[in-house]
Amino acid sequence: MDFLVSRIQRSLEHAGLSWSGAAIKLGLSPQAATNWKKGKIGRDTLKALAGLTGVNAGWLLDGSGLMVDVIDNNEAYRPVMAWEAPDDLDPDSFMIIPHVDIKFSAGNGRLVEFEPTPKMTGCAQRLEWFHKKKVSPKNLVEVDVDGDSMEPRIPNGSVVIIDKSINSLEQVQNRKVYAIRYGDELKIKRLSRRYDGSLIIDSDNPNYEREIVEPQDLEHIGIIGKYVSHSYDGEI
Repeated sequence: MDFLVSRIQRSLEHAGLSWSGAAIKLGLSPQAATNWKKGKIGRDTLKALAGLTGVNAGWLLDGSGLMVDVIDNNEAYRPVMAWEAPDDLDPDSFMIIPHVDIKFSAGNGRLVEFEPTPKMTGCAQRLEWFHKKKVSPKNLVEVDVDGDSMEPRIPNGSVVIIDKSINSLEQVQNRKVYAIRYGDELKIKRLSRRYDGSLIIDSDNPNYEREIVEPQDLEHIGIIGKYVSHSYDGEI
């Protein structure tokens, strides 16, 4: 089998789509899939197919990089700084990320008003950590995770840092992890946008089924923030 055709097949399997079903979702005729199986497919269609199936466009185009992005667990776990009061920390070396309870109100489903209530706790990070992550300290908050749907990458009981400046569906990058409001529930999930405008909600735990939110139902989705990092001090 041609390498390109093989990658297309793997991307379709990843998204749970048939060849003809994918063609229809891209606004093409089912017969277009016949040409795909022969390796006859344009670059623009390949990029659209990557968005539809949630795989990286570079990988689908020429096999470069990974099929999907993964979280480096060694990178995800953060060193803990021991401190009792902000005065214990050198302000030229550290910034504190507040640990918050979350209160929010939904607008049109594309933007969540984030109204955190700070607790008396938080985590301290070195300034170079913020530079490495390419995030601004003022946009970060720390929240608790309850549930196992993102295990093994994010264990139940983890504390997750999210970037609340990423707060709209238009900012969603395929296969990245976000804190979202779905109806009346708060969730940490992996998101992807389909070519037809629908949203794929995935859990890393295979015991949880994929959810598809159709374009007409996106008003029920609000993006609270994008996952940056997490820590876990439970049982190992």
